[in-house]
Amino acid sequence: MADDSGSWDAVALDSERAPKVVVEPSRGRRRAGGPGGPGSAREAVRRRRNLMATAAASAVVLFASGAAWGFQEFLQGKIQTVDIDLGEGSGPKGSMNILLAGVDRRDGMSTADIKRLRLGREAGARSDTMMLMHISEDHSKVTVVSLPRDTLVNIPAHKDSEGKRVPMQQGKLTWAYSYGGRQLMKDTIEDHTGLVVDHYVEVNFLGFLKVVDAVGGVDVCTEQAIDDRASGLKLSPGTHHVDGAQALAFARARHGLGEDIGRMQRQQVFLSSLLKQSLSKIKDPVRGTKVLNAMLESVRVDAGLKKDAPKLADQFKDLSLDDVEFAKVPIANQAGSALIGGVNQSVVLWDESEARKLFKRIDRDEPLAEPKPTATATAASKPITIPPEQISVQVRNGTGVTGVAKKASAGLTAAGFRASWLMGVVQRQNTKPTVIRYGPARADSVRTLAASIPFAKLQKVDALGTRIEVVVGSEWAKPKAVKTAAEQAAPEYETRTAAQNLCG
Repeated sequence: MADDSGSWDAVALDSERAPKVVVEPSRGRRRAGGPGGPGSAREAVRRRRNLMATAAASAVVLFASGAAWGFQEFLQGKIQTVDIDLGEGSGPKGSMNILLAGVDRRDGMSTADIKRLRLGREAGARSDTMMLMHISEDHSKVTVVSLPRDTLVNIPAHKDSEGKRVPMQQGKLTWAYSYGGRQLMKDTIEDHTGLVVDHYVEVNFLGFLKVVDAVGGVDVCTEQAIDDRASGLKLSPGTHHVDGAQALAFARARHGLGEDIGRMQRQQVFLSSLLKQSLSKIKDPVRGTKVLNAMLESVRVDAGLKKDAPKLADQFKDLSLDDVEFAKVPIANQAGSALIGGVNQSVVLWDESEARKLFKRIDRDEPLAEPKPTATATAASKPITIPPEQISVQVRNGTGVTGVAKKASAGLTAAGFRASWLMGVVQRQNTKPTVIRYGPARADSVRTLAASIPFAKLQKVDALGTRIEVVVGSEWAKPKAVKTAAEQAAPEYETRTAAQNLCG
C-alpha cells in the first residue's frame, strides 16, 4: 500500500496461493521504499483510506450476531474460511485474542463500482488495516486495539514465494503481509505485542458497504465542515445519517481533519454507530437475516472460529455498547524514521515499554483505566512493595474439613503467590478466622498477603524465621489480586467505550 509520501507497498494474490511480491516503478514520482507495485501514489493513498475502515466492520460481525436469535445453520454455512496456522487455538470458553485484518478484495465489483468509489485501477489483495480484539475470560467485555500499519517491527524469518529462506529483518508492519501473507502478518504481530492470536477474521471493503446499507445507514458527526476532494465527501458541521458509500468516504477522509489521529477517531465513531445500528436491527428476524447475510458474506475466518461460532454467538447475546472498549497503542513518535535496507523510511515508533504493559494488562483482563486510590486509603497503610510472585506461603488447614488447605492454596496461587499446602490439620481445629503467621523478617511480604486476604488476622511468630504460614479458617474467602505501589502508579491508557463514541 502507499504511504503518504507516495511510496508503494503491494502484494498480488491469486486466490489462496502464496503471495507474490510485485515490484515495478510507479507512473508518478516516488521515493524508494519497501515492497513496490504499479499504480499512481494518489490511487494507492485512496485505497489505503478505504481499507482503514474495513477491519472495523469485521468486529461488528461477532458482536451483532451474538445479539441475534443465534447462528442458524444456513447462516453459519455462509462463513468462508482461510488457511492459517494458529496452533491449538482457543475454544468457545475463556479469553481469546482475534486478529482483524482489512483486505482489499474486489470480488463481485463492477468497473462502475470501482470508479464510483474512487478505488483506483489496481486489483489484487492487500492488507492495510490490522486490529487486535481481546475477549475477556467471562466474555463480558471486548477491547479493540488498532495497530498502525507503519509500525517499525522485526519481521520474523520466513520463506518467500519461491520457498527461499529469508532471515529476520526490520520493516513496517504492513510489509509482513506482502512478504508472507496472513501467516507472517500474524506471526509478526504476536512477536511485537507479546499476545497469542487465537483466531483470525479477514474482511473486504465491498462487504463493508453492504453491511452499512443493510442496517439502513449510520449516524456520523463532525465538529468541522468536511470537503474532501479525494473521497468526494462533503458534510457540514453536526450529525448526519449516511449510507454505505458516504460512510466509507467519512472513514477515509483525512487531510485537514487531524490527519491520521483524526481519522482514527472518526473510524471509532463510525464503528460505534454501526454497532448500535446492528444491535437494534439484528433482533428482527426479517431485517436481522438481511444484516447477518451482509456481514457473513463480507468476512472470512479461521476454521476454528467458524466451528465455535454458534456457541460464541449465544454468549454474546447480552453484549452492550458499554462492554466494547477501544484503546490506543502508546506512541513514542508517529513521525519517526528508520534506516531499512539502506533507505530512510518514515515509521511509527511505539513506546515499547508502555505498549508491552498495555497488552499485558489486556491479556490479564485488567482494566486499562483504574479508579484513583483515596487519600485516606493511602495514608492508612504503608505501601506494598513486594509483588505476590516473590512470596512463598505454606497453607495449613485450621477447620478440620478435608481439602480446605488445598483449595486455599490454589486460590493464593491464582492470585500470584507461590503457595503450597501441608497435609493434615493444625491442633486448633474449627477456627473461624484465618490467621497469617510470619517470622519477623517477613513483615514487608505479609503486607502484600494481608492485602490479598484482608479478612485474616496477623500473628508474628519469632520461631518461624523467614517463613510465612496461612492457617485457613472457616471464614475463608477468595484471595484478591494485589499490585505493588509501583504497579498501581502505572499510567492509564486512552480508552473510550462504544457508547461514549456515539454522536450526542
